[in-house]
Parts: sequence; structure tokens; C-alpha cells
Amino acid sequence: MGENSAIKTLAGHADGVLALAFSPCGKFLATAGEDKTIRLWSIPDGIEIQTRPAHEGAVRAVAFDPDGDVFASASWDKGIKIWRTADCSTLAAASKHSGPVNCLAFSPDGKLLYSGSDDGTIKVFSSPKGWLEKTLEPGIGDIKALAVSPKGLIAAGGVELQFLDADGKLLKDNDSYAYGIRSLAFSPDGRLLAAGTGMEKRLEIWDAEKLVEAGSVKDSDWINCVTFSPDGKQVATGGGSAVKLWDPVSGACLKTFEGHTDEIYSVDISPDGKYLASASNDKTIKLWPL
Repeated sequence: MGENSAIKTLAGHADGVLALAFSPCGKFLATAGEDKTIRLWSIPDGIEIQTRPAHEGAVRAVAFDPDGDVFASASWDKGIKIWRTADCSTLAAASKHSGPVNCLAFSPDGKLLYSGSDDGTIKVFSSPKGWLEKTLEPGIGDIKALAVSPKGLIAAGGVELQFLDADGKLLKDNDSYAYGIRSLAFSPDGRLLAAGTGMEKRLEIWDAEKLVEAGSVKDSDWINCVTFSPDGKQVATGGGSAVKLWDPVSGACLKTFEGHTDEIYSVDISPDGKYLASASNDKTIKLWPL
């Protein structure tokens, strides 16, 4: 087995896998997809430990709170749910959006859950109660990507990229996209933002303190998903059927992981930096060694 070969392939979903996230302790991986379920796997052995019918539509996003005690899911059915990690029991469910929910992000203290939707709004819920606290309206149409920095800065992506403060006040916008933003991720220290531009095949790196673009890389594949390594020194992307690892400063491609047979929709790196997980339309999740 080569160093760029998958060490585990997790099979169990009955349809494309759209989202995944490592728990903060690194012991669990949550996955979700078009089969309307959420699944919890133990890491690194890849044993499926929980499966739950989650929504009435495809599940498009999952996210853990900073403590890892709960995680959230968002769906095409316009709803969000908050789950207890220990047993995958439902703690809260809310259907406040008027369109499919595409993305989720917790606040740095874990007390708030942000959700972005095709209805053009970002809803802010309390966690774990799931009460609607406020609604933000960036005015960029469908919200396809969302990230919240350790300092509370909000990045929202759609046809534009916007930086917002906690109250939804616009700090910076960039509308120079042909197709828009598909994925966003802040570095662990909050100083950088990675943006994946989907069909434009470009990875952008933004200085999240100065709110200026710091660099970009043109890829040969779509870039559907992005995530930072725990030390902030690498960015992983997924698109076509390959996962790639980049240096965010130089823009160099450090590694390419190939093994999926269809489009990749989500990537994440374990908190200890040892594993990279990818979710694909081929109905599998792959675990790669870093």
C-alpha cells in the first residue's frame, strides 16, 4: 500500500455521501448524505457505531460543536437538527428556513449554530436547544458555504464572498466570481480563510485579519470542499475524484490522493493531523494517512 493510498474505505450509505466531520476528540467521524441518514464511525478502525434516519431530504451538512458533545445536521428538507454525540439521540429540531439548508457552523463557544440556506438567509440558533435567536440577510441569494472564525468573524459564500461581523454587518464583499463559492474554512488560528470556487477550479486564500485575498491556485478539478490541517500549514480540497493537499502560502500541491470513482463533496482532517477523510458521490468515505 502506497503512502497516498486509502487505509480504510467506509461503506454503508445507500447513496452519495455529501458531508462529513471529525469530532474534536478525533475518535468519531460523522457522515451524511442523499440517503437521508447520519452515521457515526469510530476512528481509525472505521467501525460504524450509529445510524439514524435523520431528515426527509438529503443531508447536506454536518458539524460538531467545539466540545464534541453535540453535532448538527442540515438538510434539503429545510430543517436542521442537533444530536447528542454519545448516543445520536435528537436534542432539537427546527424548520425555520424556507429553502434547502446547505451549510452549518458553530460559534467559537459552541452556544450558537449558524445555518445557511437557498432562501438567502443565515439563521442563528441556540445550541443545544435549537431556538431561533436571529436571522441574517447577506443579500447574495443562495448561501452555499459558511464558516465562523475563532474570533467570531462570519464568512458567507454564494455568488459572492462576504465577511460579516456577529451582528451580520457587512465588512467586506467580493463579487468577482463566474459561478460563486462552494466551500469555506478558516484556519485554526482564524488568520486565514480558504475558499473553494467549485466549477471555477480555483482555491483562494484570504487574509482574514486584513480582509484581502492573499493568493490563489488554479486546479484541474472542481473544488467542492476545503479544510485546514490542525496546524494551519496545509489545506485539503476535493472535487473531481481526487483529494489534494496544498501549501496555503506557496500554493504548491503537496499530495494527491486518488481512489474515489465519483465526485467528492466533503473533506476533513482529524484533530491530531493523522488522517484525512473524504466523502464521495460513489457512496463511500475514504480515510487517508497524513
